This record gives sequence, C-alpha cells and structure tokens, in this order.
Amino acid sequence: MKFLRLAFYVLIAQLVLSGCAGEAVEETSSSSSSEINFDAYVNRNASSRSGVTDNTFLQGGTFNAGFGVFARYKHTDETISPLMLMNNEHVYWKNWKGDYSDWGYENTRYWPNEGSVDFYAFAPHSTEPKLVSPKDNGKYAIEEPNSTYIYFPSNMSPVDLVWANAKGRTKTNERVKFTFSHALARIGFFFFSQNFNYWGFSSHALPLFGFNTPANNLTDGESITVQEVKLYCVSNNEHIGVFVMAGYLNLENGDWILDDNGTRWYYSWKPTGNDGEGPDVGKGPELKLDGDKLSNPNDIINNSPHSYIFIIPQEKREPFYLEITYTVERPGQSSQKVTVKKNLLDVLRKPGTNYCMFEEGKAYDFHLKLSPNPIHSRVTTNAKNWDVDVVNNVPCNQIGR
Repeated sequence: MKFLRLAFYVLIAQLVLSGCAGEAVEETSSSSSSEINFDAYVNRNASSRSGVTDNTFLQGGTFNAGFGVFARYKHTDETISPLMLMNNEHVYWKNWKGDYSDWGYENTRYWPNEGSVDFYAFAPHSTEPKLVSPKDNGKYAIEEPNSTYIYFPSNMSPVDLVWANAKGRTKTNERVKFTFSHALARIGFFFFSQNFNYWGFSSHALPLFGFNTPANNLTDGESITVQEVKLYCVSNNEHIGVFVMAGYLNLENGDWILDDNGTRWYYSWKPTGNDGEGPDVGKGPELKLDGDKLSNPNDIINNSPHSYIFIIPQEKREPFYLEITYTVERPGQSSQKVTVKKNLLDVLRKPGTNYCMFEEGKAYDFHLKLSPNPIHSRVTTNAKNWDVDVVNNVPCNQIGR
C-alpha cells in the first residue's frame, strides 16, 4: 500500500512538471544565426511630411520612433502558450554592432526549436499598449496574451498609428518582415487663391489629410485674413466634441471596436495656435495655421505640419460643422468680418444615406474656398486612399457678416 501511494505521488509530480514544461518556450542556442530579427516598411509610403508615420519616422531618433512587438509562441498542435515571447518589445533603428545601422532591440530573443511564432506590431512606439480583451474597461483592461487587441486613446498628442503582423514564422524564416498599414483617418486643411493652380499639384504634393482655403475673386488691393477655423458638434446651442476618441485596435486585421469613454473634443485652428501641443481643458487642442493672409493668387494657408488631427475610424450620423471666421480688407473701406459654416455631414455622407464614414488609412482634405462675398464660399473635400481622389463641391452657409 505504501508503495502504491508513493507511486501515485510520483505520477502526480511528473504530470505537474510536464504540464509546466509544456507551457515553456524552448529557444534554440543563443547564436547570432538564431536570433529573431526584424525588417519594416510602411505601406503606401506616399509622404515624408511631419506628423506621418513613414519609413523615415520609424528609423528616426525620437523617443517614439521604431515599433512595439508582441510575439506569441504556438505549439506544434496549434495551441498558444500563455507565456509571451515578446511583450511590447521596442524595436528601433540603431548602430548596434559598430559597423552599420539596423533594426534591433534590447532583450534578444531566439527562435524556438519547434512550433511557430505569431508576431504583432504597432508604431509609433509607446510603453502603454498591451494585449487586452475588448470587453474590458479601456486603459484599465487586464492583460490577455491570447488576445490580438490593443487599447488606444486618441486624446493624446496627434499620432499616425500604424499596425502589422507576421504569423506562423519559424526558425527557417529569415527576418520577420512587417508591412505597416495606417490604422486611423487623418484630417487637416489648406487655403489657396482661386487662381492658384491647385490641380497642377501631384497627389504627393498635397497634404494627406488637410484643409485648404482659396480666396475667390480677389481684386487689386483686396485681402482675406483668416482668424480661426473650428470643427465641432452642437448640443443645446453649445459647441461640443465631435469624435469618439478611444477604441480597441485588432492587430490581426486592423478592425476597431469603439469605446466611447465620454471624452470628445472640438477643435480650433488659429495662426497663433499651438503646434501639436496638449489640449485646452474642457474642449480640446487649439491647433495652428501656418499663416493668415490671402492677398494674391499664389498665397496658401495650411494647417501647420503638426496640427493635423487623427481619428479612430467611425460612422457619423449627427451633424458636425466646419466654421471659418475671416476679415475682408478693401482699399479705402473698413474691414468686414465674416463667419461661414458648413454641415460636413452634408458634404461627406454617401448618396441615399443619412451618415458618413471616416475610414482607416484615408486622408480627408478639406479645401476652404473663401470669397469677399460669403455667398460664394465653398467647402471641397478629397477622400484619398493615399493615391485616389474623390472630390465634392458644396457651398458654405453664411452665418454672419
């Protein structure tokens, strides 16, 4: 009986130990040939402008350059180990070995002897993201290694979030190669004179997400000075925020699950605004225009390079407004202050529907065509999948003179 009891305990101990060992990741010997290494490219890298996550940015020297990597080990029977091989490992561009620059990271990992590894990546890098379940409570969500979602609040500094994955990789593969895709929609604007040769620009020369504003029918000596541009919704005659600002990004396929945490901003752009700095309490950031005056056909006003906004892809059903305040100067006359606005739901919604959709990876250019006579002002929008233009022309509504 004692022998049987002892044998039973030994059997239980063996089962426990083998179960623990089954969850471990047995890596190959630590030689340079078996290190896990990376390469990265941003899909449709159509621009090198400030504020865009492109190849130049990824390889740059800022604190958030490079990308974060999650890596999960998959056994030969396709079960996923709860132990993360990499957990938001920061991969960045550096001269690691003294002879040339390359992608690398601090905590070197090696390929497993068997099974495969699924890799998930995002950029720009931040220490905050972790793999979580989208049913959990936002930034307080509990880490869940089997998930492929990260939580992302966009009410931070403007950032062009990109994502990628590389699944089923083994030690027989060479570098793990990431091709990043844009996860957000980006909005900005651009002002120019009616006689300015806008269509002479290539698609790469225009803002990826922008507003633009031309001056219409300026005569000699006339000028328009832009004071402020606003983007907002309205509730009880007060300006309120526009977009849901938090959500869960699925690194498996780029899909989003929105998390309306109650934080929504409305936005303003001024020549004296802040270039990509933090928000004003209670409303949102006061962003910057790179100029204020339109007085001849070649004048252009853009939102400043770091004053785009990036939004989580989402549907809009309620009206939201673009409002422009400017003054008109005429020789020998007093200046005239004008405010015009347009319901952008009317500009963007699809024919036969009552909603519009801001889609991931698309650039929304709002071209603001201003006139000394407000009734001639126009809003034009381009929705570009980085290289495809869709243009609509819609008049503004005058709300003051």
